Amino acid sequence: MSGPSAFDLAQYTNRTRARSTAALMSRRSLLRGAAAGGLAVTAAGALSACGVAGHVVPAGAKAVGQAGKDHSATEKQVVFANWPAYIDVDDKNPDKRPTLDAFEKQTGIRVEYLEVINDNNDWYTKVDPSLVKGIDTGYDLMVVSDYMVAKYRSYDYIQELDLSNIPNHSRLLPEVLRSTTDPGRRFTVPWAYGYTTIAYNNKLVKHPVTSLAEIFTRSDLHGKVSLFSEMEDTVALALLAQGLDPEKFTDAQFNKALEYVRRAKEAGQIRSFTGNDYLSDFQQGNTAVTMAYSGDVAQLGKPNLVTVYLPKEGMLSWSDNCVIPDFARHKTNAEKLLNYYLQPDVAATLDDWIDYIPSVQGAVQALQKLDPETASSPLIVPTKQMRARARGFMALSIAQLNDYTGRFQQVTGQ
Repeated sequence: MSGPSAFDLAQYTNRTRARSTAALMSRRSLLRGAAAGGLAVTAAGALSACGVAGHVVPAGAKAVGQAGKDHSATEKQVVFANWPAYIDVDDKNPDKRPTLDAFEKQTGIRVEYLEVINDNNDWYTKVDPSLVKGIDTGYDLMVVSDYMVAKYRSYDYIQELDLSNIPNHSRLLPEVLRSTTDPGRRFTVPWAYGYTTIAYNNKLVKHPVTSLAEIFTRSDLHGKVSLFSEMEDTVALALLAQGLDPEKFTDAQFNKALEYVRRAKEAGQIRSFTGNDYLSDFQQGNTAVTMAYSGDVAQLGKPNLVTVYLPKEGMLSWSDNCVIPDFARHKTNAEKLLNYYLQPDVAATLDDWIDYIPSVQGAVQALQKLDPETASSPLIVPTKQMRARARGFMALSIAQLNDYTGRFQQVTGQ
């Protein structure tokens, strides 16, 4: 049951899109790029932010989060922390957000929407002092990267969702439920779901690129390739390029992928490892081939841009996720907001603005009515073959994350 429709889709148009395209195109890359260098590690190899050993969940334990007193019944509000430019905006008034406005009107719950997250690690260090002390962070919902979910769960910092408040949870697509960091999505609801693939400039590349392995080895691409400075993305594509599975790999296979990247760099194949500036380099012609986030290249629409929708080895899937921190003051209200965004028409409206992949059953059909042009892009509505070949990244322990990220940065020089 999705409940009452949020608004009449026929009356909603976003053709003029008074959003900042540049901000949206850089938002995902900013998020992922921040992840690459965001792990503060002590000499002993432990995360420096986590100082209370007793709060760490032992290996094999079931972390379900810690609830505070829920004031949802008497305080009709939700405090929602998100990244900038990551929601639909009214064409005439950029301070208005139609989906949130409709939720408030429908439920009487006021949403304090704060665009306050700019870096995964910085955000973690902001909320960690409260969570480790067992007190409310001041936020009921926050959006974090998939790899960070494992970190929050390892310290028992986010709460298991009460699915009785989120009946639309059953609408999540099977491949979305098959999360490596939260199987079954009992702790997370995707805010955005997308792919990491490759794109090239057909004025600078004479022969089509169809394979991930080509960007690491093809001689005519020598010195023209840009890879991401974020470990998860680049290692995932290096694993795939060698026929390995990023959802399940060994230390030895990670070492093999890292060596694959190192050899390509030392041979001069790789021009640069970039973060949120990768699109700028690509648009300026400094690089001819780049790793790319599906939503970013969906927005470019340049005539010389060729996106490889499905490299023959597959591609990486990822999500940015809404989570409820421990001791949140309005957990039930937050779950009602999550349920609202899992309605097909609401999900379609959000995806139409941020240009990422619908993760809810029925959202594609709603998007086709709302914006047929957007719905025609396989970067936003993937083919069955794309969905079948997309692979997530294996959930890592804190020790693995520290080790892999550190060694990757030694190779890339970031």
